[in-house]
Amino acid sequence: MLNNGIILVPTDFSDHCAEALKQAVSLASMYNCEVHLLHVITSYSSFDAELITTFQIDEMQKLQRESAIKRLADQARSVDMVITTHTTDGLGDPANAICDVAKELSANLIITGRHSRQGTLEHMLIGSTAERIVRFSPCSVLIAMP
Repeated sequence: MLNNGIILVPTDFSDHCAEALKQAVSLASMYNCEVHLLHVITSYSSFDAELITTFQIDEMQKLQRESAIKRLADQARSVDMVITTHTTDGLGDPANAICDVAKELSANLIITGRHSRQGTLEHMLIGSTAERIVRFSPCSVLIAMP
């Protein structure tokens, strides 16, 4: 199932995601897989129209995308393997965007880090991104522990 397959590693550039990438590279080496590194760019959902112009919003999104592309390349170079990098816009929930990319790539496995950044109430209401990836993923999911 994993032989010659595709492993997708979503990243927010945290240490947890760096660990997930290391584990992906290890598995990919054993099973001759491709590794795809993905960053979901979250859009600004609310702003005061009197304070921020459309040009400023467009410029912020352009800078955010350029920064993400640079950071993805840096993270990909940090491991001893050729990594394909992707960015996508996450309109809403990043977990949905990750699952959509996994579907598009026909990924065999998603390896993601686990975080505990959100507050207790938010976690109870919507769960973590990792939990939503597990719930909606089109393929197997491995949660990498630090």
